[in-house]
Amino acid sequence: MSEITAPVSSRKIRFDDSFESFSRLWNLILDSRNRISSTRSRVIAKWRLFPPEIIFSMGATPYDLLLHEGLVTTKDDEINTSKYAIEAGLSADCCPWNLSAVSKILSKENDSDIDMFLAAAGFCDMSSKSWQTMARRIGKPFYSIEIPPFNFESENNAVSFILQELSSMFNRLSRRRGYKFSEERLLEEIKKGNYIRNLLSDITEFLSTQSVPVSALEYFLIQASAGDYLQDPDITGPILNRIKTEIESRNKNGETAPGIQDGATRIYFVGMAPQQLGFWNLIEDCGGVSVGCDTYLSLFYELIPEHTNVQKELAKWIWRMPHNIPSIERSKILTSYIKKQNPDAVIIGNLVGCRNFSQSDRIVKETIREELGIPVTSLELGASDEDITLLEPHIRSLIDMCK
Repeated sequence: MSEITAPVSSRKIRFDDSFESFSRLWNLILDSRNRISSTRSRVIAKWRLFPPEIIFSMGATPYDLLLHEGLVTTKDDEINTSKYAIEAGLSADCCPWNLSAVSKILSKENDSDIDMFLAAAGFCDMSSKSWQTMARRIGKPFYSIEIPPFNFESENNAVSFILQELSSMFNRLSRRRGYKFSEERLLEEIKKGNYIRNLLSDITEFLSTQSVPVSALEYFLIQASAGDYLQDPDITGPILNRIKTEIESRNKNGETAPGIQDGATRIYFVGMAPQQLGFWNLIEDCGGVSVGCDTYLSLFYELIPEHTNVQKELAKWIWRMPHNIPSIERSKILTSYIKKQNPDAVIIGNLVGCRNFSQSDRIVKETIREELGIPVTSLELGASDEDITLLEPHIRSLIDMCK
């Protein structure tokens, strides 16, 4: 494992430098803004769980705003990561991902590459205000798809409603882009997306084995590529396939990723991830090993059916995305998925200022304990490296409990 000072944080983070194929993916993440600036395509900023194939099918480039503007943060001597957002009227107690993303966009509002802001289900009021603030200040439209509350008995009506929302969105994008929508192009992009989903699912499955072949930090960033396929599935797909091949080789040889202690406690993470990448190193420093996380799980939990009625199948898939399902049903689905990864304990992460997951914290805890019978703990994740460091005793206590 190597320690480097990455531009994402003032704290040193460790990468597995023997993981040769991962370096290309990491470079794609770091270079995202440069590639966006040089692209000839229109850029559409998307919420992290908005299906990227919708944007690709309109000949535009999806940009996972929170990942790229919230994670790849500025250096310490540059802008304060919340300054511009607070000056624009957002609360200092807002989710740190939103604060840093808004500040980044507003700091360059006269030189933004973003053509439109797009969001959908799971968007809380605070997130909506954040995105509306960005859109208004840089003079770009903000458009959100409404998703009906999930209820198994109302599927037909809900899917019909989402179909209307999709049709309206495609018409709006067509007018703005001057690009005619086609079902054929949408199906083509869905097939590319499903290829990515299969790779991510295969990689995740390797974490369920006795010897975990990939470290927590690398796995989180691999999973995060699902947000927008790092702007190009034709580039990301082959990289993820090479990553899968390397992980598979490690698995066959019974190799555990560097930095993972013998008999490490198997940890599954639930909730929205912290911005500080050092958190994932901390799990291993405390004697744990990550066997999965659900930060982008909704995007590859299931494949989008590749049938002829493409929009209808996409509407069904969106309606059934786990983050759109009420807490009780979602916790049951999530628990069945967690079980496959054979964890010893579960960490539920609640971000300061984010109420999306904290409201269902108790339900998720109870369901996991009842179904799996393993320890579950909640962490409040802050906005600084110091906040993450303060979590060390809590994480160590959880891991010691499992030994």
